[in-house]
Amino acid sequence: MNNTKKPMNSLFLNYLLSNQSKVDTNAEKWLESKNILDNISEISDEINEYLVSIMACWGEIGWCLPKCKERDIKLGKVLIDLKNNISIDEIDEGISECFKEREIEAFTIVVKRNLSDSETRKVDIAFDLYLKKEYYASAVLLAGLIDSTSINQFLKANKKTDNPSQCWKCYGKVIQENFGGNFFSGTFPYNARAKNDKRAKDTIEFFKSIRHDVFNNNVDDILVPLSFALLKFYDDSDWNDKQQKCIPSSINRHWLAHSMYDYNDISRADCIKLFCMLYQMVELYSLL
Repeated sequence: MNNTKKPMNSLFLNYLLSNQSKVDTNAEKWLESKNILDNISEISDEINEYLVSIMACWGEIGWCLPKCKERDIKLGKVLIDLKNNISIDEIDEGISECFKEREIEAFTIVVKRNLSDSETRKVDIAFDLYLKKEYYASAVLLAGLIDSTSINQFLKANKKTDNPSQCWKCYGKVIQENFGGNFFSGTFPYNARAKNDKRAKDTIEFFKSIRHDVFNNNVDDILVPLSFALLKFYDDSDWNDKQQKCIPSSINRHWLAHSMYDYNDISRADCIKLFCMLYQMVELYSLL
């Protein structure tokens, strides 16, 4: 019996979908307005918030699309699919079909320019396993590289101070220290536990704090989609799901680290998600 993905049940996702309904309502109001220029400031802010909502929705299913792929994929479609209860597997398959193997290879070339010789060897092995359709083995390596890239970036600026127990917290501290205030006014929820909706509630507050007046620049193009994808990747795990033949709705770091997945649970789409995360992370850190 094959494992099945758990249905999505996310307080943050519900918030994003309700936020989309508000945009739809306002759009009708603007179209009916006789003088649309009177609402231009409100419209501009709503559009930027809508773009952030789209990126956050992509993150909720584990994707952080590089800017170069936006021309190939209808970004707003994921909102419609999620509202219409299209399965995550179907969404993932459609997105992954937009990626060619030479594009994944191009991502690895960029990544290797910013890593040590030891790490670049791991990238090569992960890509080779991916081409051989050994997706589980490739994903384990890629997840470890995402971890080590965040930890090493944190250590560059904090060599003798704090020692976070999780690479997830390393990422959070790096972006809070380098981008907090300029690109978002709140706190990235790297210290919030995923249990009991604590992280989801803090994620909503983080979402609300993202500055729309500085949106559409190199940092936000990476920071926003990557952060929401990592929030999903490092989501909490319920080991009891294993007994019910259920796996997380999107690829999960803890399930990989603790070998809770069956070998065939990991798909080509899962690997592409991780290649995108690693690529976006390296690109973001290169801007520091």
